[in-house]
Amino acid sequence: MDDERDGRRVRSARALRATGAATALTIGLLGCSVPGSPAGPATAEGPTTAGSSEAADFVSVVDGDTVETSAGTIRIIGIDTPERGECGHDEASAAIEGLLSAGDPVTLDLPAGQNDRDRHGRLLRYVVTEDGVDIGLMQLETGNALARYDSRDGYPAHPFEDGYRAAQRASSGPDGTVVTTACQDGTSPEVVPPAGDRWWERYPSCARLKKNEAGHPTGPFRQGDPAEAEIYAWFAYGTGNGGDGDGDGLACE
Repeated sequence: MDDERDGRRVRSARALRATGAATALTIGLLGCSVPGSPAGPATAEGPTTAGSSEAADFVSVVDGDTVETSAGTIRIIGIDTPERGECGHDEASAAIEGLLSAGDPVTLDLPAGQNDRDRHGRLLRYVVTEDGVDIGLMQLETGNALARYDSRDGYPAHPFEDGYRAAQRASSGPDGTVVTTACQDGTSPEVVPPAGDRWWERYPSCARLKKNEAGHPTGPFRQGDPAEAEIYAWFAYGTGNGGDGDGDGLACE
């Protein structure tokens, strides 16, 4: 009798283990979760749980709101620039090319709660140059972009959206297109070369000036020095790239 009871116990234990294994296999194959288990990873378009910041190298411009980097294709958070073939597209692209050359270091910032990628698989990031220029903000301040794709449009909020909206100078066309400040009269902007010996006007940013091979001074330029006041004003205000970012009266430090 004892042998018979022991045999039933062994058979019951084997059946329980088999049932448990089958259940685990079924859950694994179906990708199901049981109550109280950790949630699976977010989809490529899902919001992140924590922010991140990484260094990368700039590679090239795709257009005014998208760049190629060593970390991948970056769609800049919170802005929208004209599409290829639209007025202002080339100028928005050139604005980035005036700041960055291939190989230049950039910082890619992902705010907490923001989507990691867009529906095209591009990384969503703020892009900041080595000089501290926020590319998205620069495009807004120079009239090349609209502030879009934030909490007011049904997308995740990003920390700078209020500032981005306040900085916007471009307008939206009746069909939703981006109408840059240079295109608001319906004509494409004309590039005017610097007159006379105003050599500083050849440079769209302090970063580009510092790479010049023509022997031009690279700064800093003092606001209070009469001989440098015009140069200071060009880099601090004229380029739209904030050459005196800390407001200490010195541009291109």
